Amino acid sequence: MKMEFSDKALMGEVERVIAEGKSVRLPVRGRSMLPFIVGGRDSVELHPFRKEDLQIGSAVLAWADGNHYVIHRIVSIDGNRLELLGDGNLALREKCDIADVIAVAHRVITPRGSRSLTSRRAMAQWRLWNRLLPVRRWLLLVYRHIVIRRNEF
Repeated sequence: MKMEFSDKALMGEVERVIAEGKSVRLPVRGRSMLPFIVGGRDSVELHPFRKEDLQIGSAVLAWADGNHYVIHRIVSIDGNRLELLGDGNLALREKCDIADVIAVAHRVITPRGSRSLTSRRAMAQWRLWNRLLPVRRWLLLVYRHIVIRRNEF
């Protein structure tokens, strides 16, 4: 999810709190992490990380392409370079260095409760979703127009 905060001070504060070893709950906007995170409704719980926490499928908050913050999943790792892709994106991939990763997203907080982004079940769901990339466009269309509209808050 692209962070569209005009106030850089907010993201600076998020980075400071994470650097102190604390977790942060951050509301998100956008559609790039559908269906797992709904922008404008959900928040994510961000935690400090160790390099070994960064794995394929991990959702991270990062400074991507040198010009914006995103919460997207790691889809490839090449040395210190990461390639990120939002669950709701079809092709737009961002790149960053490990040094550009600010935090790892562990949980999604929704109006109905919270759920893990790192559990075995969550990762299995993501792997299945990732295999559906060729038909994601249609699945997302149905999701946005039926599921989200029916459950608007």
